Amino acid sequence: MSKITIYSEACNKVDGFRAMGEEFIRKLVINGKSKSTHENYLRQISKLALHYKRSPLEIEVDELEEYLYYLIQKDTDALSSYKHLVYGLRKLYHLFDKEALLLELPKINRSKTLPVVLSQQEMKDLIKAPVHIREKVMFALIYDTGLRISEVTNLLIKDVDLDRKQLHIRQSKNNKDRYLCMSSHVVRGIKKHLAINSPRLYLFDSYKRKGIPISKTRIRALLKEALARTDIRKDISVHSLRHTYATHQLEAGQNIMVLKESLGHEAIASTLMYLHIAQLDTVRRFGCMDALYAKDR
Repeated sequence: MSKITIYSEACNKVDGFRAMGEEFIRKLVINGKSKSTHENYLRQISKLALHYKRSPLEIEVDELEEYLYYLIQKDTDALSSYKHLVYGLRKLYHLFDKEALLLELPKINRSKTLPVVLSQQEMKDLIKAPVHIREKVMFALIYDTGLRISEVTNLLIKDVDLDRKQLHIRQSKNNKDRYLCMSSHVVRGIKKHLAINSPRLYLFDSYKRKGIPISKTRIRALLKEALARTDIRKDISVHSLRHTYATHQLEAGQNIMVLKESLGHEAIASTLMYLHIAQLDTVRRFGCMDALYAKDR
């Protein structure tokens, strides 16, 4: 069931939810939250409203705790749903002055689990696996530039500068624009894709309707199909290609601050994680005393 369907169902079945949802969206837009943030928050808040058949603004603390306990016990997508619900409710209660419930929401600690990344050979195998040029170019572009999946779906043809080998990413996460460099390999692939598939507005448009962007669900399905044609047995998602980009950039000698800007991170702490994954040149590691007394030897 799509995010829009769940939200619409809550609007139709829960008294007062539509008015609350519309006002919540307006307040989120005013506060500068991205479209994907709206969708994630509303999806989980809609599920909560449907569960109790009441607006989240009318739910008591013990009912909220019971639902959060139910969520965390689920096996599928539980942590992601839990986090988006807590973050969404935290914003909702703050914007609607429900301080008592806001105080009862649990804190969410940042995960210390390091992401899985692919080796260079595995990346070659993955890019080679798809049958069609569109998927080959899509996965190559994500790896080549470190795009988020939402940035792939929203990428317009007009924002792809093949002469300068640049992408213009507009108003992505944290409402930031940024330019990204592409390799000549990807530029050649994009030219072939444009010539063969003739997308109309978006670089990767819907398989059924030109001028409509490809969905995130479709991209995930295409990756799953491609992985099935390889010997890769790692637990890989579309976002893993972004993690692989960041890791391989560091291993190639990229500056951590340049990488931060390329990834569109707001805080350097998010980028520093990749220092724990990248296999950096051990020859350059040395004790400070050796450097301090190097001239005396």
